[in-house]
Amino acid sequence: MMIKKVLKITFTFILLLGTVLPGISFAQNRDTNKLTDPPTAGESYKKTPDSWILKWRDPKLAADLPGTRVIRRQPDAAVEVIVPLPGTDTEQWLAMLRDLPNVAYVHPNGKVHLLTTSSDSPSESELQPNLQDEPEASASQGPEAASSDVLTLSPSNTVKGPETPRDPALPDDPELSRQKYLDQIGVKKAWETVREQTDITIAVVDTGIDLEHPDLKGNLVPGTNLVEPGKKPQDDNGHGTNVAGVLAAIGNNGKGISGMLWNAKVMPVKALDWEGYGNEDRLGEGILYAVKNNAKMVVLSLGLDRSSQYMLDIVQYAESKGVLVVAATGNEGVQNGSKSAVKYPAGYPSVLAVAGVTPDNKPEPRSNSGTEVDIAAPWHVYTTALGGGYKKEEGTSMAAPQVAAAAALIWAKYPGLKPFQVRALLRQSAKDIGPGGWDRLSGYGLLQVDAALTIQYKPDAAEPNESRSEAFQLPLFSRISGQLNTGKDKDWYMVEVPEDGTLTIRFQGLTSQGIPMPPVKITHYADGKSTESIDVKISSKTLEWKVKKGNNYIELHFDDKEQSGVLSYLITSDFAVNPDAYEPNDRSIEAFTLPPNTRSVTGSFHKTGDRDWYSITFADGGTLKLSMTTDTVRIDPGIAIAKAGEELLEIDENVGGEKEETPLITITPGKYFIRARNAAADEAKAVVGSYTLNLSFEKTFDDPNEPNDKSYEATAIRTDTDYVGVIGKTGDEDWFQLRLTEESLVSLALTDVPDNRTMTLTVYDKTQKQQFSVKSVSGNTSLKTNRKLAPGMYYIQLTANRMFNHQYYIFNVHAEPLVSGFRDIKGHWAQGAIASLADKGIIKGSGEYRFDPEREITRAEAIAILARAFAPPGDGGAIPFKDVPPGHWAWAAIAKGVKAGWITGYPNGTFKPDRPITRAEMAAMLGAALQVKPVTTTVPPFADVNMENWAVPMLAALKQAGWIGGYPGNKFKPENQASRAEFSALVYRALP
Repeated sequence: MMIKKVLKITFTFILLLGTVLPGISFAQNRDTNKLTDPPTAGESYKKTPDSWILKWRDPKLAADLPGTRVIRRQPDAAVEVIVPLPGTDTEQWLAMLRDLPNVAYVHPNGKVHLLTTSSDSPSESELQPNLQDEPEASASQGPEAASSDVLTLSPSNTVKGPETPRDPALPDDPELSRQKYLDQIGVKKAWETVREQTDITIAVVDTGIDLEHPDLKGNLVPGTNLVEPGKKPQDDNGHGTNVAGVLAAIGNNGKGISGMLWNAKVMPVKALDWEGYGNEDRLGEGILYAVKNNAKMVVLSLGLDRSSQYMLDIVQYAESKGVLVVAATGNEGVQNGSKSAVKYPAGYPSVLAVAGVTPDNKPEPRSNSGTEVDIAAPWHVYTTALGGGYKKEEGTSMAAPQVAAAAALIWAKYPGLKPFQVRALLRQSAKDIGPGGWDRLSGYGLLQVDAALTIQYKPDAAEPNESRSEAFQLPLFSRISGQLNTGKDKDWYMVEVPEDGTLTIRFQGLTSQGIPMPPVKITHYADGKSTESIDVKISSKTLEWKVKKGNNYIELHFDDKEQSGVLSYLITSDFAVNPDAYEPNDRSIEAFTLPPNTRSVTGSFHKTGDRDWYSITFADGGTLKLSMTTDTVRIDPGIAIAKAGEELLEIDENVGGEKEETPLITITPGKYFIRARNAAADEAKAVVGSYTLNLSFEKTFDDPNEPNDKSYEATAIRTDTDYVGVIGKTGDEDWFQLRLTEESLVSLALTDVPDNRTMTLTVYDKTQKQQFSVKSVSGNTSLKTNRKLAPGMYYIQLTANRMFNHQYYIFNVHAEPLVSGFRDIKGHWAQGAIASLADKGIIKGSGEYRFDPEREITRAEAIAILARAFAPPGDGGAIPFKDVPPGHWAWAAIAKGVKAGWITGYPNGTFKPDRPITRAEMAAMLGAALQVKPVTTTVPPFADVNMENWAVPMLAALKQAGWIGGYPGNKFKPENQASRAEFSALVYRALP
């Protein structure tokens, strides 16, 4: 059974290791032109998508789409969620949609999931010894989450200890002592200043919230259920309730715990189902709902494994509406090691990305790291649970709402701050717990709520950064705010890039509406030298520089050194790796040719939808195993392989960052194509990272065409296809069958004949009558013969004087259809004229059944054709040309031409028979042969023929008689050399 395609699925796909799959032998009798680039539309993310997201470039241009059913619409985002109608070819459907000029993009509707901790991560007891004495709570989540291991409090079961005076600034919630993370981030001290936020709405886009939880109910405002529209956003998983408790469990109500916000307005938006999964469009819809319903902040303790243009559009739209988006970075730091990467949407510059820390204020190793990390908060919390109880929880899912609550408290104290200023204040007030300054694990440090409410906000926290030596670090894929204060101020930033590539800086000047921005000069420095200075005169400008791996510096200052006043700005960094050394190789026809002994290839995916194609030609048969690894979870390795003309075998079983490996594949000699892609998404975005493709080839020599020992077992073959075999036993014969539909010049080539072997090739017709037989010469490794064969069926027998199976022979048949005995005029514009003249014996070929229609025609060839076509009387006479001896092949024709007055020689007594003729000379010869009399004219016959041209009289006469025409624009191109095809066509028209 032929294995055609293996697509990624969510279940484990088991292969028998070490077993050669016999079906993947790539039979030799296929059309070699069959291999094409498979449309990207049909490729799946984890599995065939349930739906696709389509974005219109302009919502006003939205139109009905053929073969399409619209499931949902998001008018605010100009987005439609679509599926093909039943019976529609999905690949063709997607290709059609992507070609529509009004469509910005179409990509699969990706899966969103909760950022839960991995079961194989370090245990809580290993990382939090100070909590070992607490009762364990269930980690399970689902409809039965309110089980006996979740603590439920009531007046009758509340345990009371000795009475101690209570700090009036602290709430009276009985489980407050179990919320140790509040002390880590200075919440209790912050409560002395502010402890509630009821002026703004905070949306929690998650699994919903337990709407009847006694410690949450009073802080909830109406929300929405996007999973089951029309129903309330009741949590049926527990995760959203956990998040909400950290954020805003009611404080000082004598029940359970206290959220960081005692009183708040929390909007539950249910976008994930009871298992914690949802579609990308539901997440986007949840954010849009929050924005539309006046939420000031959106909390996302969930993520996607890959970047999405749709999700990027959504979070940028939220930012444009003044909404702060806070998201968790993810929890696979230990699991993925150095391949770890921040989840999306936390990975976008406009989103506040929150990592985790341990109880002893160290970066949590399970927290995902990256340049996108903004700030860190405690990983371990004690929070509300589904069903009215409380439990311990952990992960960046629990860290994110802490930062969101801190932002809400900042807005309560400083309601005039913009989102970017709140973000900056959180960074400025964070406690540095890393190596010094910003770092990939904890960002700008550990959240400190009390400091955020007490320190003085700095409009430009990067100061002092007046010089390159004081440059402030700008992480990649991040956004920071700054300020230019008068024309004397200079702001320097350092950007570290991991590879050679393109650094992108987006500058946004924050001016009041209607006030022009004073020009700013931005200069890029590398290797201590300025590479380019750009004057920015508009409020938003994107700049790009080609950069080398290492530190790059950016300098900003007013263009006018006398400028007064202050300009606040935002600066955003982006980066794309350079194309790898094998580009361009995006299609099979551009495949990079690898040497047959290649063992590994390292490449990158530098642009959206990048595919890397390679070709490799194996001289011998054998078995091949491919594997693909990567250095980042943002690359999900996907491998495909096919022999030229065959269908691709695709391997994509595992998730991002994990190794992919093919089974053993039987290889026969010939050309193979290999494709590497990022299977994280249909049109995966560019990734900063690399992959390595490993090839392991072992030779074997089985004959793929057996049994073909008799004529009636002959293998049907196609022309221009390599067939391999061995003479595997004494007396072995290999038979092949060839059908010709028209008279052809057939080239039979047998190569790679082993040393010390002689092979014989014998051809029979359909009646088994031998047509011819050829034998290789001892010591030669090939034989080739060309034969003219009529249409019909032929049988080809291959034998050897001694058996061999230590290498393959290669057999190939090439057939060129003959038209009037020529192999190179079929389909030519002058085919009819050439064939007619050839059939009449007027023209002849140039050898090897060729006419060479585009070759320049010589003077000797032209007069020979004219002599045969118009047959001047007589045998001619003496030739007065010293360069045409009596033995010259065209002597007789030239003699007739001289006698008839058709031709003359040159003043030095030569004829120059091998000299190509011009179009003017061609016309003059033809006119003389047709006995056309030149005419006198006062007007040039063609626009590009001067009156002084010697050929004007004859050209004018031939044009008047209708023998010749010109090119567009009434041009003749008289000095261009005439081709054999042009001359033949002219003679053909002139014949009666």
